[in-house]
Amino acid sequence: MEKFLRFLSGYVLILIEGEQAERFLNLCKSRGIAIRKLCCGEDGCMKGCMSIDSFFKLRPIRRKTGVHIRVLEKHGLPFFLFRSKKRKAFFLGALLCICLMAALSSRIWNIHIEGNIRNSTPELLEFLEKEGIGHGIAKSKVNCGRIADSLRRQYPEITWVSARMEGTRLILTIQEGDAQEKTPEDEPEPCSIKADVEGTIVKMVTRSGVPLFKPGDTCKKGELLVVGRLDLKNDSQEVVRYEYVHADADIYVQHDLSYYDEFALEYETEIPTGKSRKDFYIRLPGWYFQSGKTASGGWRRRAEEYPLRITENFTLPVSFGKIFTEEYQKVRSVYTEEQAKALARKSLYRFQEKLIEKGVSISANNVKIELNPITCIARGTLTVIEKTGVQTPVEMQEQPIERTAEDDQ
Repeated sequence: MEKFLRFLSGYVLILIEGEQAERFLNLCKSRGIAIRKLCCGEDGCMKGCMSIDSFFKLRPIRRKTGVHIRVLEKHGLPFFLFRSKKRKAFFLGALLCICLMAALSSRIWNIHIEGNIRNSTPELLEFLEKEGIGHGIAKSKVNCGRIADSLRRQYPEITWVSARMEGTRLILTIQEGDAQEKTPEDEPEPCSIKADVEGTIVKMVTRSGVPLFKPGDTCKKGELLVVGRLDLKNDSQEVVRYEYVHADADIYVQHDLSYYDEFALEYETEIPTGKSRKDFYIRLPGWYFQSGKTASGGWRRRAEEYPLRITENFTLPVSFGKIFTEEYQKVRSVYTEEQAKALARKSLYRFQEKLIEKGVSISANNVKIELNPITCIARGTLTVIEKTGVQTPVEMQEQPIERTAEDDQ
């Protein structure tokens, strides 16, 4: 800060020569005239820096002591303006720059949204644009309270909004409520559960409905596992009424899953030749310019694009990019036995990972890898345990006719 103030007021570098230089310094000190960075040369002369105001106070002291003072350098804004007084274009440009900065600082150039999870930032920006709040809007036209009310009305899940302006930024802090309370749903429709795979039931947990199988039983695809019908009986164990429910159960079935994978031992690979180049491009709406030639076959391209942004949410329709091009050659090769088996095992491992991601557990692996002069084949079965059961409409039956005491006689 001190250097900046010295630059505004201006200062000079002076050279002090004379036999009474020491007396000169004492008189300057007694009159409160400061000389900074004072140093003494080999010839007995002294150099120092002082402000312009202090320099003009040296005349009576210089006459009294008989020293000689020479100005070696002049620094600061006053000297710069004096040297540039004939540069009208410079001052005009500086004036226009100040006016431009004042005009730009009176508008909003960055809309920052934080706290939103369910509603994306582009969606909220699009809504604000429809409400007339966009990048470049004048601060005088921004009503923070109205913006908060509009967002709460448009998005009921938003429980609290804070809108404030900081410089040329409009900051929106959003707080979203918990998930909306579920409205009471209608009673689920009655249904049964049938098997969608064939195998042996290893686990069965029934929460609603009547199970027709138990762990250890074998079921076929399409067979009913749980019936969504309850037979209500009297003391004589006679069915007096049918009640239908929504069957619900966790049923796990063990079965064998066939696996087959085949690929050729001969393959084609791409080997870089070492030749590469880097090009640049500019993209505008409806216009594209690229340096260099467009690569044809035998070249691999990789592009990196950098959109021109003024703020985090204010992107101009201009993009700059780099294109990295590398030449390659296609070469035919043949997998060795170890490479082929490793590739087959890797493919099998990826297949098992996908099954595990779906909640299927693997209890046994009976896949074998075979090689012939042309191909590598992996075939066999995987013993898996997976959850089964799909809902199916329950078969409705007529309610039993109620029996009376006369009917019993």
